Amino acid sequence: MPVRNLKAGQKVLAHAEVWGRGADGNQKAIAWIGGMTLAEKSFGRQIVLPITLDARWLARSDAESNYELRNIRAQDSDSFAMLGTREIVSLPNIELPENLQRNSGGEITEEMRTGVRPVKEIETDAPGGKLMLVHGYCSGDVWATARNAGHFSNYVTFLDLGQNRSHDQFAQLIRDFGASLPSFGIVAHSQGGAASLHLYTYYWSGLDYATGTRLIQSVGTPYQGTAIAGNLAALGSVFGAGCGSNNDLTYSGAAAWMANIPTWARAKVFYHTTSFTDLWYRYDYCSLATDLFLGDPEDGVVEKAYAQLPGANNLGHKTGWCHTSGMRDPAQTTDSSRNTNMNVYAAR
Repeated sequence: MPVRNLKAGQKVLAHAEVWGRGADGNQKAIAWIGGMTLAEKSFGRQIVLPITLDARWLARSDAESNYELRNIRAQDSDSFAMLGTREIVSLPNIELPENLQRNSGGEITEEMRTGVRPVKEIETDAPGGKLMLVHGYCSGDVWATARNAGHFSNYVTFLDLGQNRSHDQFAQLIRDFGASLPSFGIVAHSQGGAASLHLYTYYWSGLDYATGTRLIQSVGTPYQGTAIAGNLAALGSVFGAGCGSNNDLTYSGAAAWMANIPTWARAKVFYHTTSFTDLWYRYDYCSLATDLFLGDPEDGVVEKAYAQLPGANNLGHKTGWCHTSGMRDPAQTTDSSRNTNMNVYAAR
């Protein structure tokens, strides 16, 4: 797909619908394709975005001619800003491999959705699968208390303390940290949950080789954004000065990000939400500095309503726990009951 104003090697998030003409003569939807792709030079110095479709999607349909891509969009991989759109691009007729027949139906497999999983080299001295503890935006070591109290076993801790990262940058750091592990599951706090889901959606990592009940577990993740993400004063009151705003955590930025996350990836997420203890005889809050910006119930950073991830597994809401330490109620990452449960069911 040609796109203007791109450089070779530039990473782009691209998506499109695949349509074709069926036996009845009507155009019909076949599949939805896309993901992270690198711009390439083609003949004539034209810059194109390569997008791959598993031929088994074509085989499941009776469409056999007049193939086209519809509703094509290319977005920046960090900000999700739109780089270009096309309504329709016609494709040449596609011949199926000899082992496939049109209109054959068949089960939709993981490989059809995600592509062929890379063969992972087995190292005889490599450690076994682990549970990875991941913090969030501009964070300290939020899992330290839980680790010291023995809430988790067979784990490693990802640390990129005090940093402001996009979901894409964050996801790649998690991937690189876990590269020496044969597999890992994740327990994440705050933005770490969204970054982990981003990793599973767009990149191969140890998550793809993990076994167990819950692949990604999170607490206090603003999947749909938070009102304080673009408010420097409110952010500074919670996380300290110097971190800066984060577009991916705003309502609009989160909506642009979530629009591209498929249901098969969301289904691998198990999430928790919390809020302050609300007593009738007093004014309750987690953080007085952020309370005016957030709608109840909230944990001082994330509103329950905007912590929802449609298509994922909601493990419930618990009061008496705030987003981080220094708030009115204890930090949600120190809840021994929840942590023990997450440890037991975590994939590794």
